[in-house]
Amino acid sequence: MQARLYQPMAPRFYISSDLSEEEVREGINKAQVYRFIRWPLTEREVWAQLEDALQTHSMFFSRSLLLRESSHQNKQLEALTHSLEAMVDERTQYIEMSHQEEGDKLNRERQLLRFIKDLATQTSFEDILVILRKEIRKFHKIGDPILAYRLEEAKTVFMSFQLGNLTQTESTVSFEFPKSAQVPSAELVRYFANHFGRPFVKAYVVPLELRLTNHLLGGKGEAILCIENSLSDKEMGPFIDFMTDRMRPLSMALDRVLLENQLSAFSYRWEKTFDGMRDPIAIVDIDYSVVRANRKFSDKFLQNKCYESFAHGKSVCEGCPVSQALKEGKPQSGQIQVDGRIFQVHSYPVQFDQGGNPTNVVNQYVDITQSRELYLRMLQNEKMGAIGLLAGNIAHELNNPLTGLRSLSQVLLQEADQKSHLYSDLLEIEKATARSQRIIKNLLDFSKGEDQPAEYISVDEIVERTLPMVKSALRTHRLDVNLQTLDKTVLVEPHLVQQVVFNLINNACQAMKDPGRLSVSSRQDGNKIVLEIEDTGPGIPVEIQRRIFEPFFTTKKEGHGTGLGLSMSKSIIEKFGGGIEVRNIKPHGACFVITLPQKSL
Repeated sequence: MQARLYQPMAPRFYISSDLSEEEVREGINKAQVYRFIRWPLTEREVWAQLEDALQTHSMFFSRSLLLRESSHQNKQLEALTHSLEAMVDERTQYIEMSHQEEGDKLNRERQLLRFIKDLATQTSFEDILVILRKEIRKFHKIGDPILAYRLEEAKTVFMSFQLGNLTQTESTVSFEFPKSAQVPSAELVRYFANHFGRPFVKAYVVPLELRLTNHLLGGKGEAILCIENSLSDKEMGPFIDFMTDRMRPLSMALDRVLLENQLSAFSYRWEKTFDGMRDPIAIVDIDYSVVRANRKFSDKFLQNKCYESFAHGKSVCEGCPVSQALKEGKPQSGQIQVDGRIFQVHSYPVQFDQGGNPTNVVNQYVDITQSRELYLRMLQNEKMGAIGLLAGNIAHELNNPLTGLRSLSQVLLQEADQKSHLYSDLLEIEKATARSQRIIKNLLDFSKGEDQPAEYISVDEIVERTLPMVKSALRTHRLDVNLQTLDKTVLVEPHLVQQVVFNLINNACQAMKDPGRLSVSSRQDGNKIVLEIEDTGPGIPVEIQRRIFEPFFTTKKEGHGTGLGLSMSKSIIEKFGGGIEVRNIKPHGACFVITLPQKSL
């Protein structure tokens, strides 16, 4: 037990020749004896026991060192653990603070997003200012916002709340808008006080950005927001931050509403101008659908297609230049006929896709019916004036010698024997001169102007007057004449109807390229006189029969026809209450039928 006390780490042997159970129990419990050995021992056994004890001691010593080192490390680990716990607590506190800040920031962002979302759906200054008014009421000691904007230098518009209702006032007094957020100057406060008729003690003024409006107006738009308040300096900082976050979306919303108002005003003025134009105008897309049109374009409900609305048809108007304008990308012109009127259509490409191909055109429909009629009359007057001048010269040059020949032949007839050959020859000379003078008179009547009075005359007589003037055109054709209404009269201007007959016979002769037959016949049908002029030419295709009476429509080559003859003929016949139509004759040929009401003296 003393050995254990002095050398606790040393292994202890208990050697005895006689070992009792009590000694063993006491040696183990009190002295912690390593091993009990009976005596005697050999030297080999002694060394073996000692060697085993040394190994055990060495193991105990190493274990002791390990325990000591482990205890030291445990102490260090404990200190480190305490340090880490302190660091974790510090980090946890920092994270909690960050989470709180992030939460506050997220809440602020959510409020801002809600504010932006509310602004995005508003379409008026009143709605926007009501939202702003509700938003700034989160701060105490805040008054109602006042919006002031200026689109022209001469006038400033104020939007403010009075008794809970938004009112709009205007002022022509000039003052400078602040360029940055600030407490307004004394001059600006005085101006607001004078305009609203009440004092302004403390206010905060923020300029608004009007990018879209300035782009539209060329940089002339500006606006400010004035908010009255009684905040302290400490309270003013959060309010300024609050307003700074909201000024950009507020500026965009007010700019959008202001731009929409300006565009609405421009659109209204444009629409009024558009609708006030005399000519029908329409914007047409590539499918002939009407994108926009003025009131002159359609007198009925606006249909989807332009030809449905304007021409009341089911297909694209003949002569419409839209397809050509879309194809070439350049302005094109064409003529269409709608309800008996002629329109000159001008198509202007106005919108192009990414490939540069036009997708929309603006169509302008100019009614040229009256101008064409005037032009037709002018050409007709010029033509008849030239013919009249020619006829006058011919009459002057020929009538004198013809009168002499006829007079001389009549004198000689009185002296000649009626049974002689000389008498018959003189009679033929007298008839020929009379016929020549009659032809000259018919030519003079043919060239008279339109201001001649109407008279009762037979259609047969008009035809007989005209036939001698078309002998050159009939020289290769056979002429069949069957006139049966010599005793029936119509009330017309003979020279005009004569022009119609001349034109129809001349057209028939030109249509017969090879020698053919021309038939001219008249008959009575009830109370109407019918004149038919029939040829054996190729006829008129059915698809163009309805257009041959349109002004300026011709199938002849350029320079060989103006397209005015049949249009003029139709106008003349209808002027006297008649009608004209055409039909094809089988196997080939065409027949023009003129009807005039019979008039008795």
